[in-house]
Amino acid sequence: MFKSIRWRFILIYFLLVFLAMSIVGIYIVNQLEDIQLEVNRSNMETRIKSILASSDALKAENWSENIEEIQENIKSIQIGYNEDLYVILNDDQKTVIAGSAEDIINRSAFNASQINNYILTKSLSGNVKFIAPLDQFPDPSREEKKTPTLYHMSYPVNTNGNIKGYIYLSNNIDYIYNTVNKSKEIMTQATIMALTLTIFLGLVLSSSITGPIKELTAKAKQMSQGDFDQKVNVKSNDEIGQLGAMFNFLIDELKRYMSTLQQEKSKMETTFKYMADGVLTVDTAGNIIHANPVAKNLLSLTSEEEKYDDVVKKINESMVLANLKLKKYHGTEILEQNGETYNVDYAPFKNNQNEIGGVIIVLKNITEQYKIDKLQKEFVANVSHELKTPITTIKSYTETLLDGALEERQTAEDFLNVINSESDRMSRMVSDLLKLSRMDYEQTKWKKEDINLNEIISQIAKKLSIQAKNKNISMRIAPIQPDISVFFDRDGFEQILLNIAGNAVKYTPENGNIWINVHKENGKINISVKDDGIGIPKEDQARVFERFYRVDKARSRELGGTGLGLSIAKQIAEAHGSTLNVNSEVNKGTEVIITIPESN
Repeated sequence: MFKSIRWRFILIYFLLVFLAMSIVGIYIVNQLEDIQLEVNRSNMETRIKSILASSDALKAENWSENIEEIQENIKSIQIGYNEDLYVILNDDQKTVIAGSAEDIINRSAFNASQINNYILTKSLSGNVKFIAPLDQFPDPSREEKKTPTLYHMSYPVNTNGNIKGYIYLSNNIDYIYNTVNKSKEIMTQATIMALTLTIFLGLVLSSSITGPIKELTAKAKQMSQGDFDQKVNVKSNDEIGQLGAMFNFLIDELKRYMSTLQQEKSKMETTFKYMADGVLTVDTAGNIIHANPVAKNLLSLTSEEEKYDDVVKKINESMVLANLKLKKYHGTEILEQNGETYNVDYAPFKNNQNEIGGVIIVLKNITEQYKIDKLQKEFVANVSHELKTPITTIKSYTETLLDGALEERQTAEDFLNVINSESDRMSRMVSDLLKLSRMDYEQTKWKKEDINLNEIISQIAKKLSIQAKNKNISMRIAPIQPDISVFFDRDGFEQILLNIAGNAVKYTPENGNIWINVHKENGKINISVKDDGIGIPKEDQARVFERFYRVDKARSRELGGTGLGLSIAKQIAEAHGSTLNVNSEVNKGTEVIITIPESN
């Protein structure tokens, strides 16, 4: 029953009223009891004071000399129902010299059952003491015996700072507790009436709230079955009415979006149907969700009910779903089929739970492009081979001379070693010149992508680790934020870093240091490669990026440099809208800063 919001609403409403009434009732009853007891105490004290004021005998300095007169005065005082009044002399025995009960007169107050020894003892100090035995000294047998509840007060009487005696007064306060109990009954009845009314009003109020909600639920259920021609009746301007109005607005917007979605779906289906590339959509279970005509023809797909793995195994087993899953459904493959070459790009798509729901595979016919690329590669290989042929010949003659006997053998060997070294350098030079030539004529195809700096700098450091270790060079990489990336060609960026960091390793003496640091500044990313090597003279710093320029030609050749590394690095950087700057000081080190825009 309490699964319904209606009954939960009534229950909450019921509990709130019950708690409120209970708290208010308990508070009122407790306050009423405290007030009644305080009024009774005040009345008793006033009565004692009036007795003292009306009796000349009690005003006397020595009560022991006026005992008979005090007794007469007390007898003349009208004592109320269940009220006792006693006059106690302040002697060693605390003798009762007058009172409403004659059987305890001339006896010690401590031996009288009508007098509470506790408060009498407490009042010996000179302070007024009062007590309700029902509260301070509960007696379980009182209700069984039906004995009255008495309120006791011991009032010390002082003369010239000395206590001459005590006026002891007790009265019946059952009427107070009767009033309190009656109040409890009234509050209980009022609470029951309020709770009954609460249930009735809760039923009425919850019906006014749950009624429209039930209507909305019914309409929503019909919508879930595909019927979007639903509207609810808005009967008020409150939150429920606003919910109904918003529901109607949602229906209109949903119908409009559904119409737009249907149009877009139709456009996409038409586009996929007539596009030159093949498109295939596969879920994680290997079911083919969608395939356009090009993909069907390429894969010889007769029905989309066929399993993806069964179809693709006939063409390329490396593209089965298990292998794509290992690559996290993201990558590129080359597929050859019927004499045609296809570039296969695949990427995951996510479902409505933001989880990978499958993979979209795009098959692009790159037969012509592939042939052109192949011809270009062959051309470059042939040119390189033709250029390296004379170099190889020179090297072979050099080796022959080195094996022969010459008149000045040492000089000949030195000369031939230089020729051999230059041959190697010329080979590297040809390779670098080819790279520069392609960039000069803008024939280099940059494949820009987001590159994680933390990852690629770590890779560069690993590649140079052996060279650095051989020279006992410490390569220190400052912590890099894991989310910092640059939009750059990966190979080009790696070549820039390898050239710069490689130079730092080459020109840093043994036991040196290299620091790599990355930081953002003014919308740009600065990558600093700093060493404590030989440094570059100030007059040479502006020319270090020129082709074939060397600061120390002899040392550069000794270390195997071609003089083209920094030129290539600078040209790659400029092709990506970036800059290279050098700060150096002789014998103190060099710092090369790569500045890359955050968005390129």
